[in-house]
Amino acid sequence: MMIKTRLLLLLIVLMLIIVSCTVKYMPVESQDVKVTDGFAIVKTKAWTFAVENKYWIKEPQDLTDYFTTFYVSINNRHKKEMEIEPSDISLLDEEGNQFDVVMLDYIEQMLLPKQLDYLVITNLEEDLIETQEIFEDHRRILNEWREAKKNLITYSFHFGKILPGAKKSGFIFFPKLDSKNNSCQIIFHNNKINFIRGDMKKKEEKKE
Repeated sequence: MMIKTRLLLLLIVLMLIIVSCTVKYMPVESQDVKVTDGFAIVKTKAWTFAVENKYWIKEPQDLTDYFTTFYVSINNRHKKEMEIEPSDISLLDEEGNQFDVVMLDYIEQMLLPKQLDYLVITNLEEDLIETQEIFEDHRRILNEWREAKKNLITYSFHFGKILPGAKKSGFIFFPKLDSKNNSCQIIFHNNKINFIRGDMKKKEEKKE
């Protein structure tokens, strides 16, 4: 029981280190953008778009090493269906470089080979002699991958049609922004939403 507790505490510490090393961008309020509970919100007669730079903390845990993640929620306020395509949402760094949404199939293809390579290397090191320990290790790796794939499907934003009065929410993934960026922009249907590094925003608030 003590071992499990120590492992849990170690996992929590590691997650805090990962989160602390990841840049957090905070939304900037403007005439067209309201900020509530960390979300930037743009509202029109047809739809409401809310977005937050939110950490991905589920399996696969190394996902934030490769991607900058945002959590979005889109509410269709129109009487007709609303179609949302990946090209409707873009990320711009502070120099104006555009990044497009990375689709789930690419993420899965990128992460899955790492798991398979591990299993192959383990087999080669053991001269293909299957033992109970290796079997349990293989099963753990495969279970982690199944959990990761389930999380990606469950918690990611799914593009396509949104019914009248309905909404869709979930994570979207962009290529990893360089940490030197002090600001960035999310663009949705030509609406620009500005974000600034959390540490930069705190400095500005202190000056005020």
